[in-house]
Amino acid sequence: MSSSSPRVHDRFFKQIFTRPEHVRDFITTYLPAEIVAHLDLESLEVVNGNYVEADLGEYFSDVVVKTRVMQGNPADLYFLFEHKSGPERYARVQVLQYMASRWYAQIRDGQSGPLPLIIPVVIYHGTRLWNFSVGFEDLFDPPSSEYLPYIPKFEHILHDISHLNESDIKGTIVLQAVQLLLKYIQSPELRDQLPRIVKLLGSLVEKELLTEYLQVVLEYVFQASEYVDASDVRDAFERLPQGEELMPTIADKLRQEGMQQGMQQGMQQGMQQGELQGKRIILLKQMQRKFSLTSGEEVLITSVQDQATLDQALESVLFAQDKFEVLGLLR
Repeated sequence: MSSSSPRVHDRFFKQIFTRPEHVRDFITTYLPAEIVAHLDLESLEVVNGNYVEADLGEYFSDVVVKTRVMQGNPADLYFLFEHKSGPERYARVQVLQYMASRWYAQIRDGQSGPLPLIIPVVIYHGTRLWNFSVGFEDLFDPPSSEYLPYIPKFEHILHDISHLNESDIKGTIVLQAVQLLLKYIQSPELRDQLPRIVKLLGSLVEKELLTEYLQVVLEYVFQASEYVDASDVRDAFERLPQGEELMPTIADKLRQEGMQQGMQQGMQQGMQQGELQGKRIILLKQMQRKFSLTSGEEVLITSVQDQATLDQALESVLFAQDKFEVLGLLR
C-alpha cells in the first residue's frame, strides 16, 4: 500500500468532486432513485464546508453540495461527501459533527422553520474492507432497549470503490476514469490499469479538457502511487493517438504549476530570490515525492545557482526513472 499522505488523496478527490457536473453525475448514477426523483439537480451548487467551525477545519476533507427538492420545507437539501482512503470506525461521528454544525449555524443566524436535510455519503477507496456499520446507533452498547430512544439514529451512505465490481463502475468518462484510478491507486495493479484509464480519458473530445484531466491524473499518480514509474506513464501515453503531442504540454503544465507553488512557499519563508528559489523548492519537492534523497543530495539541489540548469532538471524529473538522471544534471 502506498505510504502517501491522506492529504494527497483528499486533494485529488476535491479536484474532481468540487465540480458540479461530476457530483451531479455521481448522484444520478449511484444514489437511490427514490431520493434522486425528488431533487432539482440543475440547482446543484458546491458550498464546500462553509458551516464547519474554524477549529474543526483540520478534521474535515468535505465536499458539501446544496440542491433543491421539488417539494418540502425547507427547499434546500445538502449532500456531505466525506472521502476516506482508509477505514474509520468513527467516520459517523465526523459527519454528525458537520451536520450539527450546519444546523446550529442556521439557528445562530436566526433562521426559523424546519432544519434542512443533510445526506452524508462516505466515498472509500482503501485496500482493507470497510468492516464498520453505517448506522450511528451501532457505536453504542446500551444495557437494555430502554436506552435506545436516547441514542441518535441515522446512517451514512457508503460507496466503496475499492471493492466495487468493475461492471458497476459507471457514469461519464471522467467519473469512470476517476473511480478506476481511486480503485487501483494503492495497488500494484495500477501499472496494468493506467493505460486503460488514460485511454478512457483520451476519448474526451475537447483537447483542453483532455489535457486538464490528464494533468490532474498524472500529478496524483506521481504523488500517491509507489507502483508506477515514468516508463509506465510513457507507455500509457504512447497508446493514445494524440499522446506524443500531449505529453510535452502536460509535463510543462505540471512543471509550471509546481514552480508557482514553490515560489509561493519561498515568499512565505521570507526568501527574496524569487523565481530561482521557487524552482529550487519545487525541484526538491518533486524529487522527494519520487525518490529517497540523502542530506547531501538535498543540499546539492538547494544550492544550484543557474536557472537554465534548474529548468533542465525540472523537465527531466517528471519522467526520470531514477534520481541520478536528475542529479547528474546538477553536478
